Amino acid sequence: MNSSCNCSIDDFKRSVFPTVYLMIFILGIAGHTVSIYVFFRVWKKKRSLTSINLFMVNLLVSDLMQVCSLPFRAFYFLSNSHWPFGSVACRLIFYVFYLNMYSSIYFLVALNIMRYLALVHPYRFLRLQNCCSGPLVCCLIWLFVALASSPLLLASTKTGAEKCLELTSGNATAIKTLIIINDTTLAVGFVLPLAIILWCSVFVVYRLLMPSPAQRTVRTSRKKACALVIISLGFYLICFLPYHILRTLFLHAELDVANNKECENSCQFIQWIRKAAVVSLCLGTANSCLDPILFFFVGENFRTFFAKIQTVSKCSFLFHFIHKWKC
Repeated sequence: MNSSCNCSIDDFKRSVFPTVYLMIFILGIAGHTVSIYVFFRVWKKKRSLTSINLFMVNLLVSDLMQVCSLPFRAFYFLSNSHWPFGSVACRLIFYVFYLNMYSSIYFLVALNIMRYLALVHPYRFLRLQNCCSGPLVCCLIWLFVALASSPLLLASTKTGAEKCLELTSGNATAIKTLIIINDTTLAVGFVLPLAIILWCSVFVVYRLLMPSPAQRTVRTSRKKACALVIISLGFYLICFLPYHILRTLFLHAELDVANNKECENSCQFIQWIRKAAVVSLCLGTANSCLDPILFFFVGENFRTFFAKIQTVSKCSFLFHFIHKWKC
């Protein structure tokens, strides 16, 4: 996010990025440690995972990749924008961010489709649950996102031998390349998945509003579906929507700076768009520590696990209270 324009926000980045990255790292490790334990308990008991649980496990793996890369990002900005780990590591850290973001988006799409099928086409849902479609879909998502993000490994994101995670200074050609990549990923990696999630959500809500004799089943399904709709759309609105909008505006503004169109007359605007891009990048990164919330509301195993913990805690408290009263 540096350029030849003097409207630098280096101090802002070095104060915001390390704090946010380390906070997300701590929350992400804590939340996903619990998630790993619950999934391990499920696998140990059943020796298999349903398609929904399999999608959530892959979402967990994707998030952990991102979370584990955050200390390196924080170290870079805490070290006064000095990168000692080499060019290959820099490109990998850059690549992991987008691999995580778009794999997370597509696994959210898969979860929404499965919820749609469970409520609108239950027999098809049961067939998909009982066949090997889950592993195949996971492999296809990873392969598609990995190949689609591969141009980022070749994109220029450094401004010097010891710089990383920053836009190439004043290089209009490199910025134009990034704009082309951005426009493609915006359509395929954000707009299309959002349209699918909205489509599934509309039909789920319509199905839930239809009268049914099985009122108890409808109430249970309504809670699960509404939770998934709210959380999925919330992730988009909070994490992904601002990032994609501001990333597009930021790249076009930086292209104008590289072409010396905006630097002299709009320094205040350039600073604003750069700071907004920093904040939106933090929000985009935050999705890696929010997915355990999705696991809790969507996964039956998570609610059962926490219900058992609550029951054990109450029983333990009651036992100690009775024992103390007798004494």
